[in-house]
Amino acid sequence: MSVERFAFDLGTLKRDLEMLGAHAPLVMARALNRAIISGQTAMVRTISADTGIAAKNIKREIRIDKAQRTRPVAAIEIVGRRIPLIAFSARGPEPSRGRGRGVSYRLLGGRGRISNAFIATMPSGHRGVFRRKTKRRLAIFELHGPSIPHVFEKHFPVFRAAAEESLLKNLASEISFARGPQVVE
Repeated sequence: MSVERFAFDLGTLKRDLEMLGAHAPLVMARALNRAIISGQTAMVRTISADTGIAAKNIKREIRIDKAQRTRPVAAIEIVGRRIPLIAFSARGPEPSRGRGRGVSYRLLGGRGRISNAFIATMPSGHRGVFRRKTKRRLAIFELHGPSIPHVFEKHFPVFRAAAEESLLKNLASEISFARGPQVVE
C-alpha cells in the first residue's frame, strides 16, 4: 500500500490562523476532521459507483485517524482484501450439479461470465463463487474482484479535491467562529 502525504496552501487563512494564537491548534484540528470526513464521503460514493458495491460495505473498510489539538494531522487508511465475486451481483445456478452454464457478475464495464464457475454455500455458511483447480471434485478456490484500496488509488484525485475544498471552507468557518461575534456599527 502506498502512502500519500499532501499539504494545502492556506493562503490568507494562514495569517488569520496565526492571529488566533492558542486557539489555532483546536481550530485546525476541527477543520481537518471535517475535511477528512468529506473526503471519505466523496470516495465512498465514487468507489460505490465504480464497483457497484453498497456504500456501507465500503465504509467498513475505511479507517480515519482524526486530528487532535496536540497533533494537527488527519489520516485515512483503506484496508481490505480483494472483494469476493459474489458481492458483484453474481448469478448462476446454486448448486449447479455440473449442469450450469457458469456464473455471471456485474462490474463497471457490464456483465461478465465465467463458464466453469459455480455458486456454493460452504458448511460454515459462507456463500461464494468458486472454480475447480482440476477435474476432481475437491480442490476448489474462490474467485475475487478488485480490492477497495486498488479502486481508491485509482480515484485518489477525487478524495484530494473533496478534502481540499472542505478544508478551506471549514477552516474559514472555524476561524470566524473562534473570533466570536463581530459587531458591525
